[in-house]
Amino acid sequence: MAFIQARTSRGKKYWSIVECKRVNGKPRTTILEYLGTAESLRERLKTNEPISLKSYSHGATAALLQIVTNLGIEGIINKHIPNGSQKRDGISVGRSIVLAAIGRACEPTSKRGWYNWCRGTSLEYLFDKGLSALDSQHFWDQMNAIPADKISTIEGEIVGALLKQYPLDLHHLYFDTTNFFTFIDSNNNRTELAKRGRNKQKRFDLRQFGLALLINRHDQLPLFHKIYEGNKNDISVFKETILELIKRMTEISSHINEVTLIFDKGNNSKENFKTMDDMVNVHYVGALSTYHFKPLIEQAACSKKDTYRTEYQVWGSKRTCIVFLSEEFRASQVHGITQHLEKATKELIKLQQRKRALSQEILKKKIDAILCGQFLDQIIQYEITDKGFSFWSNHLAFNKLYNSILGRQILVTNRNSWSTEEIVDAFNQKAKVEYSFRNLKNPDHLALRPQFHWTDQKLRVHALLCILAYLLTMLLFKKAKKVAHYAHDVDALLNDLQFIRLAAIKHPGSSKISYQLESMPASLQKLAHDLNIHASRFPVATP
Repeated sequence: MAFIQARTSRGKKYWSIVECKRVNGKPRTTILEYLGTAESLRERLKTNEPISLKSYSHGATAALLQIVTNLGIEGIINKHIPNGSQKRDGISVGRSIVLAAIGRACEPTSKRGWYNWCRGTSLEYLFDKGLSALDSQHFWDQMNAIPADKISTIEGEIVGALLKQYPLDLHHLYFDTTNFFTFIDSNNNRTELAKRGRNKQKRFDLRQFGLALLINRHDQLPLFHKIYEGNKNDISVFKETILELIKRMTEISSHINEVTLIFDKGNNSKENFKTMDDMVNVHYVGALSTYHFKPLIEQAACSKKDTYRTEYQVWGSKRTCIVFLSEEFRASQVHGITQHLEKATKELIKLQQRKRALSQEILKKKIDAILCGQFLDQIIQYEITDKGFSFWSNHLAFNKLYNSILGRQILVTNRNSWSTEEIVDAFNQKAKVEYSFRNLKNPDHLALRPQFHWTDQKLRVHALLCILAYLLTMLLFKKAKKVAHYAHDVDALLNDLQFIRLAAIKHPGSSKISYQLESMPASLQKLAHDLNIHASRFPVATP
């Protein structure tokens, strides 16, 4: 039980709140709080000064910073910074990149807007340092200190540190590419990366750069990334990247023959397959275009099996091929064909109603242009006469397509000892890469855009810190699922963590500030406990 006790010092009596406890069986008095003299205590009791309280978003920043500290990421980055460019505003390059990555994970913003986000979080408390100097110029200078040719090495060492602390299943690795549009001016000639190309977000009017990504199956952790020119197709990118991929796979696994690389048909070429064939211990599962391998599709259709396995000649070598039927894929194809048919029908009717007569040659060119979509020229047939043209749907052709081609996919692999089910299952998990790309395009968390940079070196460093943000977040998500049995997605986790807030409390008559977590629902209390999120600071490497 607590009670008030007086003690005399230099002729003055001072009061304290104390508690008596037994230590090793003997009573000991412990001071809980100093109250001062009777006069000062009386003044404190008379004052109407309210408790000063301010709170900060704490959960996400604290949890991500713990992972940064555990992996030693700051030190890994700083190790590759040339002498003479180690610090700015008393902060190392590694720490600046880490801070930018944490901000990117929680709330993607420009480097100029970073501190506006930061001051609403507990980062300054956790680092015990003011961070207002971290403006856009600070980040640009720190990013400029990282040599572009060291980025892959830095990433490789971070992945190496990751594997030492987090044993991962590396048996299935998935590779895919995407692109990100930019607002870099067309007349800007300071970048070779930003080019116009086939943008996946339909922004064909803007310059873009591409991102190649390698992740593992169960955790979707990024193990390799590379950005490339926006006008390159997947075949060219895979050709340029395959040796780097194999090098990274060799670095992260001492048993490369147990690792399988899974990729889509957009990467296929005779040369690319030859490169993989020349690497004896490299195994893969890929896909083939049904358009280029129609005889194989016909064989599968004749077998009347939903899954057909055979040895087939592919680019000069016999390879294990599997043709399998996916009802989900077939349904999506039918939906797409139906939409294209409706659009083509409207355009053909509009062409029929055209008042000005066209020559048969020009009319044929216009009709063929309308029917250029996949399978449309097989389903819609037409006849041109002197008076115009007529068209109709060939239902027999559609039924043939439905029963023989639609929904069928061709896989190719050198995992000859795997069962058909293992091969199909490995490929079907390829959607996990698409999940990663969706997260990297999520405007609320983790987004690689906006990227207000217009030189190749800055774009490469920006991509590095964004991939680092994604790696930290997925590690946190992995931990939350394991120790807290978290049942929602990454986006929900980051949102929940931001509601774990740190309160800074200043009591009347005292200059001391105490920190504690705000009260929160039981579910967040459990999450904070399981992820070891607390109010006290934890050791952070010297910047």
